Amino acid sequence: MIRTLILATGLTFLSSTVFNVSAQEFTTPQAAVNSYIKGVSEGVGKRVEAAFQETATIQFFDGRNKFHNYDRNQFVKMVDTGNTWNAKIEITQLLRTKNAANATVEFTWGDNKQHGYVDYLNLIFDGKKWQITSKVAQYVERESVNKSAVE
Repeated sequence: MIRTLILATGLTFLSSTVFNVSAQEFTTPQAAVNSYIKGVSEGVGKRVEAAFQETATIQFFDGRNKFHNYDRNQFVKMVDTGNTWNAKIEITQLLRTKNAANATVEFTWGDNKQHGYVDYLNLIFDGKKWQITSKVAQYVERESVNKSAVE
């Protein structure tokens, strides 16, 4: 009985959390960008889906300099793995003019912090919520941060 109650409570909480993510109305550009960052870092497609407009485009060059072009739903499927990504992710710039905004997001990961992406995100406020309308990104090889003794 107790196990059933705990399971039911957990499922109710989980479903309300997923509902809140998908029904989210972001009141600032930063809130939409943070949903994208959290979704990518936690492998939760619903967070990415909420952050991007349905008609959004996602284009980027990967570590092999291969070009990728996705619509929102394709990108959500790619992200929705449930796997966490141990990357340092930060918004390095956020510009806003009334109902339009642009954000730069930088990702750094790897044993020696040698990998990175720089994302450029365009956002719009549609009168109800902020969402990302497009993403373009480039993989960048960063200088390794070697934690060994100085030579």
